[in-house]
Amino acid sequence: MPDIPKPTTSKALSVALMAPDAGRRRSLATALAGSHFNVAREFGAYPSPADLTEIARLACDVVIVDLDAGVEQSMGVIESICSRYPAMTVMAYSSKNDATLMRRSMQAGAREFLIEPLLPEALDEAFIRTSSRRPNQEKAAGKMLVFATSKGGVGVTTVAANFALALAKESGARVVVVDMDFQLGEIAAGLGLTATFSVVDALMNAARLDREFLSTLLIRHASGLSVLGAPEDYSFFHSPVDEGANKLFRILRDEFDYVVVDMGACHGHIQEMLFTIATTLYLVTEMTFPALRNAHRLISYLSARNPDRQLEVIVNRFNSRHSKIDENSATKALTRPVNWRVPNTYAAVRAAQDNGVPLVMESSPFTRVIVQMARAACGSGVAAKSETGKGFHLFGLRGVLDPVHT
Repeated sequence: MPDIPKPTTSKALSVALMAPDAGRRRSLATALAGSHFNVAREFGAYPSPADLTEIARLACDVVIVDLDAGVEQSMGVIESICSRYPAMTVMAYSSKNDATLMRRSMQAGAREFLIEPLLPEALDEAFIRTSSRRPNQEKAAGKMLVFATSKGGVGVTTVAANFALALAKESGARVVVVDMDFQLGEIAAGLGLTATFSVVDALMNAARLDREFLSTLLIRHASGLSVLGAPEDYSFFHSPVDEGANKLFRILRDEFDYVVVDMGACHGHIQEMLFTIATTLYLVTEMTFPALRNAHRLISYLSARNPDRQLEVIVNRFNSRHSKIDENSATKALTRPVNWRVPNTYAAVRAAQDNGVPLVMESSPFTRVIVQMARAACGSGVAAKSETGKGFHLFGLRGVLDPVHT
């Protein structure tokens, strides 16, 4: 999960405990002692409707529900509390580190999944996330950096994932990458990660989507990059025509300095919305007739609706010596110059994908271009060739930069 900014207040949160087993209840109360959570009431059984009224009277900030005494009963309790008192934060508690159980509790409405033994670090993180739901000082919305493809197979996912990773390193800011290919997205896999939850979970739960719920859906790369992946299972997801996607990206822009989006195969109102809110739209193509033709069609469409749009064209797998289409012809076909040329390192990219180790974590011609793109995006400038013996430093690796941005 991503780091959440520390709350502006250190006020303790009041808690109601629901644990039928006395021993587990004592263990939980002991773990909470000395933390930012103050136990206001302990329930020795899953609550009746009258008990739920008592919880409302206590006005607790948090309710912790032990799942182990009865999964079905506890899930019902979580659903009841969340539906009646949406302002309360419900946390599920279990001795089992079970992804299926976690998913069920989150779908029921729980915002945290606490695992026994409950460590102080886990409590601190839960406190920060819960407290951060309170209104903070307004800040500028994060930038939307959207990657669109002119044709399937041109490598937009590889470019977007590696760009996001480089941007997180180069900017030192909070960066999230979102995979909008609902059926066969590969962002998480390309970063060596497995997504327990996905962007579909966010869109299907728009009614209760907020920063805290969103934090439970994100996974985090070792670099610090946050990832909202595509579903692991194949399904025919149809996004409802509502404010779900708008709400998701509003929250993401509030929480992150940069939101990198791989548009993938998404279409319809979501695609139109992403075109509209993009701070910069990166159009990935290659030097083939079908890809350039489609890129021209998309550029014409976008220019007619917003001629002032910040649009940058990326030619992936660029090889000036072996391409049958020269760059001048490509520029005429696109009606605009190419901004970035990512060299053809197909074998290295394929090996990186198979190993789940992003290519940008190694020194290569591909990495040099992607790093320059990231530096331009975060305003640190596009580096020219370095002095002898010096170069960029990315994840402990060095190389020499050659300017390719036009």
